[in-house]
Amino acid sequence: MKAQVETLELLGNNIANASTTGYKRDNEFQRLFVTERAQAAFLEEDPALMPVVEGSKVDYQQGPLLPTEAALDVALMGPGFLVVGSPDAPFYTRSGHLSMSADGRLTTPEGRAVLDTEDREIVLPAGARIDIGPRGMVLVDDLPVAQLAIVEFDGAPPLRKAGTNAFQAAASGLARPASETTVRQGYLEGSNVDAPLSAVRLMLATRNFQMLRQAASLIGDEMNGRAIDELGGFGR
Repeated sequence: MKAQVETLELLGNNIANASTTGYKRDNEFQRLFVTERAQAAFLEEDPALMPVVEGSKVDYQQGPLLPTEAALDVALMGPGFLVVGSPDAPFYTRSGHLSMSADGRLTTPEGRAVLDTEDREIVLPAGARIDIGPRGMVLVDDLPVAQLAIVEFDGAPPLRKAGTNAFQAAASGLARPASETTVRQGYLEGSNVDAPLSAVRLMLATRNFQMLRQAASLIGDEMNGRAIDELGGFGR
């Protein structure tokens, strides 16, 4: 029942973010476990193994591209991440729904500053035409002013979620400049959550939990009934 509850929470969070720009779904992975007491009780027989959710793993599969025609919207094609500033370590995101702050800084919806390849904030003039090239070059009225910092990781990205669509690296020095990622201006990457499939899995997990709860209730009622019968026989 505990494993089903954890699965329900994970699926519910995925479904809640099915329309969140750049969101990457979580997939649970389970293992079978048996306590030492249960193992000893079975002696040489095989004990009953119980499933538990050991953790979750982020699925970094590419999400669909959604056209917006907004000059500051960018979608990443490939395994890369935009680099955004934070007081401690940099954040990484696939959410390219960018905007300009009051002082002209290029920021994420959360207000974090988007960084260039020199780890500097990108400042743009108001009212100018902004173009962003396939490699992340930012042009103001056809003049290059900055290069978006886009990084990749070798193998599975060693990242942990830091909010809805931001990540932080498990250690420093793991990111490298992107070589396989391109930028599409005027697009956003949608969530990679398969909403219909997640809804079906949510329904199945709910039914499994209900059946387990009913079974536990029936077992409890049976044990209570047997205890009453046996205790009632002591006075005879």
